[in-house]
Amino acid sequence: MRRADIARLNELLREPMRSFVREARARIALLVNASGQVLAQHGFVGRYHVMNVAALAAATNASAHALAEITGAGRWQYMHHAGRRWQLFLAPFVTPAETLILVAIFDEHSTLGLVELFFQKLAAQVRALPEFGEALPAVNPASFEQELEAGLDRALAPDQPGGG
Repeated sequence: MRRADIARLNELLREPMRSFVREARARIALLVNASGQVLAQHGFVGRYHVMNVAALAAATNASAHALAEITGAGRWQYMHHAGRRWQLFLAPFVTPAETLILVAIFDEHSTLGLVELFFQKLAAQVRALPEFGEALPAVNPASFEQELEAGLDRALAPDQPGGG
């Protein structure tokens, strides 16, 4: 995905992500594509953490997809991990353009059911965006790292005036 695409998508996804976080009562959320490019985020304060979570989300998605194919299980739905204080929800959804992956971290103020419900709403909102209605042009492999950096720069930029 090109730098201009990332900047535009980050802006378009800002409000749907805010709504998801508010309604699902998630503390942290990250939306990446299958390559690990950051398209939107909420709650992360450090670039290092975003990069790690984005890479792990893409790898988890690829591994779960491969395991589902090997076992004949079809498409995998989501991963949930409940820790002592925090819970993790990681789920892919398919748009006509590409597969996206949501990572949400939440605590006792939310539930898996609530997060899953509003994940479905977020997925529907994103699928309805014209920008996700058709396949995006392929990225030049030589510039892929620069594009990852551009996504992080944009996703971690301070909110624009009027934002929250």
